[in-house]
Amino acid sequence: MFEDAPAVRPGRPFRALVQYNLPYWPAYLSGAALSAVFVGTELSSPMVIRSLIDRLGDGAMTMVLLFGYFGALLALAAGSGIARFFQRRILIGASREFEYDLRNDYFRHVQRLSRDFFNRMKTGDIMARATNDVGYVRMLIGPGVMLSIDMMRLPFTLGLMIYISPVLTGMALLPLPFVSALVYALVRYTHVQSRRVQDQYGEMTARAQENLSGARVVKAFAIADREVDAFRVESRRYMREGIKLSIATSLMWPLIGIVVGLAGLFVLWQGGSRVIGGSLTLGDLTGFMIYLILLAWPLAELGWVVTLYQRAAVSMDRIAEVLIETPSIRDTDRTRTDIVAVRGSIVFDGVSFAYSDAPVLHALRFAVREGETVAITGATGSGKSTIASLIARECDPTLGRVLVDGIDARDIPVNVLRKAIGYVPQDAFFFSDTIRANLCLGRPDAPEEAIRHACDVARFQETVDALPQGLDTLLGERGVNLSGGQKQRLAVARAVLLDPRILALDDAFSSVDAHTEEEMLQRLGAFMTRRTSIIISHRVSTIRHADAIIVLDKGAIAESGSHKELLERGGLYARMYRRQLLEEELERRP
Repeated sequence: MFEDAPAVRPGRPFRALVQYNLPYWPAYLSGAALSAVFVGTELSSPMVIRSLIDRLGDGAMTMVLLFGYFGALLALAAGSGIARFFQRRILIGASREFEYDLRNDYFRHVQRLSRDFFNRMKTGDIMARATNDVGYVRMLIGPGVMLSIDMMRLPFTLGLMIYISPVLTGMALLPLPFVSALVYALVRYTHVQSRRVQDQYGEMTARAQENLSGARVVKAFAIADREVDAFRVESRRYMREGIKLSIATSLMWPLIGIVVGLAGLFVLWQGGSRVIGGSLTLGDLTGFMIYLILLAWPLAELGWVVTLYQRAAVSMDRIAEVLIETPSIRDTDRTRTDIVAVRGSIVFDGVSFAYSDAPVLHALRFAVREGETVAITGATGSGKSTIASLIARECDPTLGRVLVDGIDARDIPVNVLRKAIGYVPQDAFFFSDTIRANLCLGRPDAPEEAIRHACDVARFQETVDALPQGLDTLLGERGVNLSGGQKQRLAVARAVLLDPRILALDDAFSSVDAHTEEEMLQRLGAFMTRRTSIIISHRVSTIRHADAIIVLDKGAIAESGSHKELLERGGLYARMYRRQLLEEELERRP
């Protein structure tokens, strides 16, 4: 895999393909040499047959000569087959290595992209480019290049045909302008249609991916039949576009075959007349007809190679559209490489943020001292989670600055900042792997005592102990075999295991009961005293023990202070507190 992937640009697929295949030039050079052997042995056979037939015709053949001809033809066939085998082995092998490089560079680049890219592009379409499109490109680099190299026999075949009979060669080439026009028209159509097919494949894959990811919702709302119908519509569109493309590509071979066949019949008629007239020998006609048949294969292959190129060109453009994406969150020239760790103080200095044109935060100003616990609360949609995303630098402010240790977060290396943050989002993601692998995601070499401590702090150890395989229990997709509360406790344990300088909990207790929440907060208390902590929640019970509480309203700070101070003011926080007390009282009533 390339440490630095070659620069690619949409609209220049050939240049990108050349750049990616430069490391494999020895393989292509070897393939070309073997092709020369293959072509040479293949084109020698008709001349041997021509001589054999002429000898048979003039009565000069003997058994010794016959065995000689037989041995020569056998040797040529063996040489052709051996050369062909090694040519395919080398060139197809190189194409597989190219495919490996391209797919890994694509995946590595996607991993670097920021959240805004995934908001714009469907996951299914990203997957389609990594699978279907990469496969089409490899088909050109493998079979396509191999057949393109084989086409060196075209000029040699024509030269031998002219050597035998210039007149018959001219007759055989009469349909060539028609074939060229046909191939040109079909090439233009297949380029456009290939784009439609591959775009529709992306749409179909996106539909399938969304449906499978939301399988539980589909079942809960009993909309499986509706989703099946919607997928059938996308699949039908893909089928129809694919049929149109296959008709165009299928026409190329038979039409070329028909044209070459008619030319062959005409040559046979004219050549036969010359044999009868004595101006051409039977061996000459036989050899010429064999060369004409051999000429038909490169012409047919030309049509296939052109089709492969059109598909690969479209695919490489689609892949390049992703590879040219620049992460909006990345290290730049302003990044300070001398920063290798952070202590944890945070300042929001006039921070505003908007998703596209929708404002979310408005000129926020607040500070969190190192080792302090600050809670952020407010109504749904007030911008609480956006603050956590800005701290973790999943996105950057539209206006203002987020300062960490007094330094603009954009000046701190991204990996340094993120490794210093233990972030538990609202919807924690888990891989289809063991609990241990998910727990140690950010610290794969964590010792057993650290793992147990993290599980104890998050009150997840009791869940581990109840499982037959403990930490080695396999999780289903997205942790489907865990309850909502167990998922949140595992996510908290994962963040604790990192031993971060900054702990950000974004509604991390919403799926646990009040008793479990209280116990988790007590255990987290000692852990949070040694680090900066941001607790985001709409529950007053979760945040009341924080050093300071910030109340958001429509993206702005409505009020701030301690739990006691905010209750005394009788503002928005006090109303939230009274409402939640009333809700709890109503829940306790029989």
